[in-house]
Amino acid sequence: MALWLEQPAMRLFALTYLLLVLKMAAVGWVTSYYRLRKRVFSTPEDYTAQGLSPRQVRDEDVERARRVHRNDLENILPFFAVGFFYALTQPSLGVARILFVGYLLARVLHSVFYLAALQPWRTLAFAVGQAITVVMLLITFARIW
Repeated sequence: MALWLEQPAMRLFALTYLLLVLKMAAVGWVTSYYRLRKRVFSTPEDYTAQGLSPRQVRDEDVERARRVHRNDLENILPFFAVGFFYALTQPSLGVARILFVGYLLARVLHSVFYLAALQPWRTLAFAVGQAITVVMLLITFARIW
């Protein structure tokens, strides 16, 4: 691992990914905050633990935060694989910085825009993140093919 982290692009990738994991955790905390504040829980035992009777309630804020989290899982996990292999190709640090930091910013903005229900900004941030992943995928294929 020490050899990998000696490569500047790999070190930048590791930092970027750790920040993305922190961002995903923050979205989980937002979901929990909404659940606790609005007393809308996911399982009967959660209601019981709060001294409440289980009920079938859907809250839009809770559901929106859950969708943000699911979207992160569907997009950040593939970025991990693509970014990891891209970083192994020893790319230019300048290009890697644009791609990794660009992806990080796109995903942070996507979450903010999603939680705030801001269109078309949410879709634009999503598209930027997707484009960056595809660019890294194509560059990686070209270098290892």
